[in-house]
Amino acid sequence: MILSFHPCLEADANIILGSRRLNNNDLDLIRNADAIILPQARPEEIYKACSGCGALMFPNYEARFKYPGKIGQARLFKEHGLPHPETICWRSVEQYEQSFPAGSESLPHSLPFLIKDDKTHEAEGVFLVEDRSGLESSLGFLRQWESSGRSGFITQAFVPSEGNVLRVVIVGKRIISYWKRPSDSVGLITTISRGAKVDHHWRPDLKEKGHIAVSRLALMSGINLAAADLVFSMLEKEPEPFFLEINYYFGREGLGGSQSYYQMLYQAVRNWLKDGGYDPDAVKLV
Repeated sequence: MILSFHPCLEADANIILGSRRLNNNDLDLIRNADAIILPQARPEEIYKACSGCGALMFPNYEARFKYPGKIGQARLFKEHGLPHPETICWRSVEQYEQSFPAGSESLPHSLPFLIKDDKTHEAEGVFLVEDRSGLESSLGFLRQWESSGRSGFITQAFVPSEGNVLRVVIVGKRIISYWKRPSDSVGLITTISRGAKVDHHWRPDLKEKGHIAVSRLALMSGINLAAADLVFSMLEKEPEPFFLEINYYFGREGLGGSQSYYQMLYQAVRNWLKDGGYDPDAVKLV
């Protein structure tokens, strides 16, 4: 029996949780499933309930929960030998200030550098520190978040990419990439939600390097549905990619929109079922 939690993929049995929690009927379906299709949103409760049942699962979220947040991803990149900017992980502002007290001449990285909140994504909670004033302002935001129970951040060396970020998306065995390039209204922190331009054609030589790096990530980690962001130092004649982060829930504009994305996802699930010895026609895109 193939069980789907994904609202756009209909299988032998289907569970759409919405805001409710898993109940006994759901758990019975999980125990009897041979293959399970997980959702991208709110997957942790479902993944934990499914991970001990012995069923095949798509996507493979082992790395998502083994290496959570930016702190976890920094550990993933380090453990797998994947190139990434120099990164230091901090549990709290207090821990940071024990190493670099206010008024100290020393800093964790050369200016400019980045401070990134652990749990946010798509450039939310990211601060470009260009001077001491910017550092104190960024730490102030983090203190406010800590007071509401949110803690943990990284400091990271700045890669002079001129604002160009290569997004490489893994959908099953397929890899698609595009650039997020700054427009006049975008600074050095580039996201599509803040007005960056999608470019599928710029610097194909660097796109190829990005594909190779992300293929290596997928092979080492088992990740088969995610978007990796990479940057290149534009000061180098032949720059190499640096991993910034992995997004498991990502926008679709650079993939041609939601309809195009769901077609890719549907084909990836069909291939996964076929590889696992199950009938790919048992799942329909709705």
